Amino acid sequence: MSDIIKIGGRSSLLSRIQILSVTKALQEKNKSKVFQTVFRESAGDKDLKTPLWQFAGQGIFTKDLQEDLINHKIDIVIHSWKDMDLRERKDTILVPILEREDIRDVLLFKRNKWISAPTEITILTSSPRREHHIKDFVKSYFPTPINSFQIKIESVRGNIQTRLRKYLEHENGGILIAKAALDRILNFDDEENQIPELKEVKQLIRETVNLSLFMVMPSSIFPSAPAQGALCAEIRKEDKHLESLLREITNKNAENTATQERNILSQYGGGCHQKIGVSVLTRDYGQITFIRGETEDGKTLFSKELSGIPNFSFNKNEVWPPNAKMAARQRERLTYTIPKDVDVFVSRGYAFPLDLSVNPTNQILWSAGLSTWKDLALRGFWVNGTCDGLGESEPPLIDILLGRKTKFVKLTHVDSDKQNSIYPVISTYFVSAPEIPVPFDTSNIKVAYWRSGSEFDIVTKRFPELLDVIHFVGPGSTFKKIKQVIGEEAAKTRVFVSLSFDSWVERYIKP
Repeated sequence: MSDIIKIGGRSSLLSRIQILSVTKALQEKNKSKVFQTVFRESAGDKDLKTPLWQFAGQGIFTKDLQEDLINHKIDIVIHSWKDMDLRERKDTILVPILEREDIRDVLLFKRNKWISAPTEITILTSSPRREHHIKDFVKSYFPTPINSFQIKIESVRGNIQTRLRKYLEHENGGILIAKAALDRILNFDDEENQIPELKEVKQLIRETVNLSLFMVMPSSIFPSAPAQGALCAEIRKEDKHLESLLREITNKNAENTATQERNILSQYGGGCHQKIGVSVLTRDYGQITFIRGETEDGKTLFSKELSGIPNFSFNKNEVWPPNAKMAARQRERLTYTIPKDVDVFVSRGYAFPLDLSVNPTNQILWSAGLSTWKDLALRGFWVNGTCDGLGESEPPLIDILLGRKTKFVKLTHVDSDKQNSIYPVISTYFVSAPEIPVPFDTSNIKVAYWRSGSEFDIVTKRFPELLDVIHFVGPGSTFKKIKQVIGEEAAKTRVFVSLSFDSWVERYIKP
């Protein structure tokens, strides 16, 4: 084994950050070894005009480096895993390394184009997947009136700073970027001054974000490129000693989710020319898989799956709410007071009062789910992102991008479960007890779906025998509450998550 281990990769700023991060992690585990970094331009770095999809299968970001690896000019190559093709390798292997960054895309959109927008929006991206997703997204999730404007897509190539400058120079519109790229650059601490231009690029990102409104794209309808935000190392197959070193810095969750995403994409051919996004999330209640896009033969893909739940089946007369239809509840507005300059988390569209306004230049507006986002956008509000229906415990992860800590308050109804809420609660409306049919025979009820903690409290207080049935609920504070009431041990076999009421009915209730 050589005394010096050469770690190589692309010479872009982001690639150098990734290589230096890996080198630091390896050095901490192997203090007696010497690691040397080697940077070089790839073919993809030199050609900034040709759209990426036209290079499909050519390995434009990896081929040169792989040749250096095979020829023993370097020992380890660090890649953004999403850049790696799906083919079986003859002479090399890939080893997943480090934790995965945020997998989502982020949209930056010029503030002045929202205030005085033309009737056309241009979005910069060279990704067929992003282009496919964004056109439908704008119609439902951009604020009125710009959601009705014509959408144009223009290709943009280059490193992060090049793309951001092209966006700033453009007359109109926005740009789509992997959030992981911005987070990695902004969060990198270059104590040894190994990247002279880092300070300038950080300042460019900050200035760009300050001139922009941003949206963090929801994985459920805007899934990312498979393995986005994940890193891998490529080594020669015979170098088992290097594989052992790299395995010491492998993150199992990153490996599992990225591998599954790549396996799913391989079913449709793979490649950066594909219009397919795949995101896999691992949570304590199960694994969520989002797939969306269009295959090469024009087939539309759109699925949301939660694994790890038993295969139940129930008749409509065995469930709460009765006949598997949401029990009606009445709402009434309350007077409220909201501190100045807080960020606002909205549980439901109705929770956002008609007389309330949020300033997008200094306040963040976050929604619990997509229907709430739609409601707010229809009223003309710019929404920065969503928990995607997965519960408020899903962190926004925007402090790095924002350059400050968020300070959310949660707008919800007066009987909301404040004990299990992550954010301070402000009650903006009252909601009545769910309507219960008379007579209501609970003896046949085997399963219940609860849309809120207050509904669970009201109904089980009146009918305590329903505590003993199987419980389904969305992920979030109500899930935590019911587990506490039922008990952690009993909850393992009787409390489960469903991503929505409609998906619960479709999957578990017989027609």
